[in-house]
Amino acid sequence: MGPEQKAGQVIIGEYQGTEAAAAAEQIEELDLAGMILMGHNIPGGEHSVDTQALAEQTGLLAAAGGEDRAVPPIISVDQEGGLVTRVGNPVAEWPTPMGYGAAHHSAEETEAEQEDEELILPSSTLTWQGHRLMAQDLHELGFTVSFAPNADVTHGAADPTIGSRSFGSDPQAVSELAVESIRGLAEGGVAGSVKHFPGHGSVSEDSHYTLPVQEQSLEQLRERDWVPFAESIEAGVPMVMMGHIDVPALEEGVPSSLSAAAYGEIRDMGHEGVVVTDAMNMAAIAQTYGGDQAVVDALAAGADLILMPESAPGAHSAILSAVDSGELEQQRLDEAAERVVALVLWQQELAAGELSAGPGVAPEHPLLEDQSQEIAEQMPTALTSQMVTLVEGQCEAELTEGGIQIQGGTQQDRDRLAAAAQEAGLETGWGTTVTLLGGTTPSSGDVVVTVDRPEALAESNAETKIALNGRSPESFEALIAVLTGAEAPGTLPVEVGEHPVGHSACQN
Repeated sequence: MGPEQKAGQVIIGEYQGTEAAAAAEQIEELDLAGMILMGHNIPGGEHSVDTQALAEQTGLLAAAGGEDRAVPPIISVDQEGGLVTRVGNPVAEWPTPMGYGAAHHSAEETEAEQEDEELILPSSTLTWQGHRLMAQDLHELGFTVSFAPNADVTHGAADPTIGSRSFGSDPQAVSELAVESIRGLAEGGVAGSVKHFPGHGSVSEDSHYTLPVQEQSLEQLRERDWVPFAESIEAGVPMVMMGHIDVPALEEGVPSSLSAAAYGEIRDMGHEGVVVTDAMNMAAIAQTYGGDQAVVDALAAGADLILMPESAPGAHSAILSAVDSGELEQQRLDEAAERVVALVLWQQELAAGELSAGPGVAPEHPLLEDQSQEIAEQMPTALTSQMVTLVEGQCEAELTEGGIQIQGGTQQDRDRLAAAAQEAGLETGWGTTVTLLGGTTPSSGDVVVTVDRPEALAESNAETKIALNGRSPESFEALIAVLTGAEAPGTLPVEVGEHPVGHSACQN
């Protein structure tokens, strides 16, 4: 690679709308590492995706540069499940990551529950399979990278940004599920990235709008927030995303994405792969540190891949100028470009079936042998049925008396719950009042159900409180099952008022 190619190979660009021709031209002109597709790039109608048009977009981007490129462009997306789902229906809809935390039981606990007909799996297997199937869908549509999962450990209601995007507030549980997620994505042919180091789940501000300050000591961070990152790195995660957070204990007043000390912590954990920045057009960087200069500063500090700079051409030019002036060492740029190329080659081998497992040692899931099609068909239902959590109320109680009144939530939430009720033979418009909550504001009703994060249940007024941990059709089918007397097997992955992590009214 020449200097221009190396400067491009460390940049992931973005574009507007659903026409990708100009973006493909930019990839070719600047030798960009690739592009990220956001929600506005996904073609289709409301709550739906035109998969053929999307595949044509990704195919056009992937072909940019042709045979002259050293490696194909990265085609990336944020696909976490739950709130951060860029590619939806008819692609399988996966629940919020916190739902995996709610279904977090050991293999021994789950083995005792295994029934003849029903698919009941330990959460490690659920998480691995859910992410494998998600990755297969993404790969078929032309994606090579998904910036997921979140290894952030949430501290609950005071966390305004991550919330249900985290697997929970227990560092060990988050570690296990993050590693299984990365392995599942890899098994499906997609490279993942744990995020957002140094941990966005325990700060009280959102880096999309300002620069959060992490006040914990290094000892505290290593004992909690950094545990999932360290264990993911030990397992061989291919990529770590660096967030935009001021950590005074590392380098006061400097965002972690521009801090050599922050990158040094990741390398000290043993990570030899790519470190990608969070989007550089976020307010935490863009409002204070300057678009093009921030790109140079991030690379000099230790970043390998720059995600969504304010201007890809400006970033490309700034990198070349910085190398010419000596502000950015040529060796640092070479190292970053080499790691990105290695990531692309690794993902190609995964997708081609030349690697039999994801990063690190492949997990053993013997229950899944020769059952791949059956697992794929049953997985959404198996997962959602295991994550429903009865926080307060009587376990296995008949709560409907033949009908329910639905309030709250989005129109899609209400429609999906009504459809699930009808399928179960329940009428709607009368009977038990079921209030759906999608945010952090409490409410009231006979039954209050959170479809996203569960903390709002603490101040809600209801005899029965349920954390659904998802809003897919299968989630609402699982809710109807609980309302009509089925057990809710999930447990809380975070504290809810006086209820600790691991609480369930069906188990405590």
